[in-house]
Amino acid sequence: MHDAPRTQAPRMRSCWSGTKRPGLEAEQTRAKENVMSLSFQRTDTFVESQGLRFHARRWTPTSAKEGKEALLLLHGLASSLHIWDFVAPVLASHGYSVIALDQRGHGQSAQPETGYDFATIVADDAAIVHQLGLTRYAIIGHSWGASVALEYATTFPAEVSALVLVDGATGQLSARPHWTRELVRERLAPPRFAGTKRSTFLEYIKQGPLGNQWSPQLEEIFLHIVELRPDDTVAPRLAFEHHLQIIGAMWDQPTQALYQRVSCPITLVVAEPATISEEQADYFTQRNADLATLAQLYPKIMIRRMQETIHDIPLQRPQALAQLIMRAVSHNAG
Repeated sequence: MHDAPRTQAPRMRSCWSGTKRPGLEAEQTRAKENVMSLSFQRTDTFVESQGLRFHARRWTPTSAKEGKEALLLLHGLASSLHIWDFVAPVLASHGYSVIALDQRGHGQSAQPETGYDFATIVADDAAIVHQLGLTRYAIIGHSWGASVALEYATTFPAEVSALVLVDGATGQLSARPHWTRELVRERLAPPRFAGTKRSTFLEYIKQGPLGNQWSPQLEEIFLHIVELRPDDTVAPRLAFEHHLQIIGAMWDQPTQALYQRVSCPITLVVAEPATISEEQADYFTQRNADLATLAQLYPKIMIRRMQETIHDIPLQRPQALAQLIMRAVSHNAG
């Protein structure tokens, strides 16, 4: 990805790519209806750990149902906890206690210069969770957050009751034929859009697959991944060098070995876009091969494919994703 001139719309990654799917406005509408009829409290809190300050948001049912799992939601790379703003209320309205985190370097959490390896990220997240009183919970991770969740489950196996990996952690990057560290760094490097006008940034996103679902709440979600500057320009909250450190950690992560060590049930939720560009073809071919390998090696893994769906499933199809999450964790509880 090349740097974007300040006068042009920033070129964004696959989280905003894909094709429009008819009728998806109903997804957010139903999610909002759950919010209107729900009975839960939403609170924001900050937790100190190792001299750093981390942001978390809780959705706590006013009458939590006995036997319901606590749910920990982890966002993806260069995102924030707000990507769960449509999904979490649906889960809470069904009696689940939900916590979402801004992970190191993201959102309103601390942005230290180091510590973007998986072991440190997991230690951060666990410290927050423990201070908030969780002892047994399912983890739902989106994209890079799925890779964090996978590592977390092998580090704290007694605490994690189930994993739901949302369009992430489908395979080991370093094991893919013809892939190199340099290629992955090039493909996943963030766009250089610091200094882009706020209006230009938002207009670019509106032109993408979420444009037909645009709302003030969706706009707010996207503005949480950037820093708003006094001159009405934006810059990514996750610093460029920190982003690259995470990409390096993703390349080094022994995904296949981690799957072997996970003791709890795993559900993979996979986005299947309506169309695949020539540029994306290699990725999806390799991803599908990785999924076939996982299904063969670990038959108990549940793979759920969401057709005509983009990578940012929590924003595009929150109601359907929430239903999949609840089925996955209730199946485990049963």
